[in-house]
Amino acid sequence: MVKDEKRNEKVLLDSMVKFDYRGFQHHDVKDISRSGIFVIARDGTLTKLSTHSPVEVALKMRTNGQTKTHLFKAHVTRVNREGAQLEFRDADVDAFSALLHLGMNKTR
Repeated sequence: MVKDEKRNEKVLLDSMVKFDYRGFQHHDVKDISRSGIFVIARDGTLTKLSTHSPVEVALKMRTNGQTKTHLFKAHVTRVNREGAQLEFRDADVDAFSALLHLGMNKTR
């Protein structure tokens, strides 16, 4: 869950992360912005990634009454024992628009 700052409530965000040669795996989200996402390492696998490792992030977001899954290419910028900070590198206009509609965009 992530906090929607405009409405001061938590928003459930379904997230999957793909790295190495593994398929997509579910990870909880601690923080999200237009430029990236912090994902919690539930089983410790994310904490083994190195900085600049490429990953893919799939986020299921509801905007304008429709639920869609959006794919972001990203890379690791920071890892700690709690999880990994991922910076978005590439996404289509619809994906970035969905992030804006979440109302959780913080200036970095």
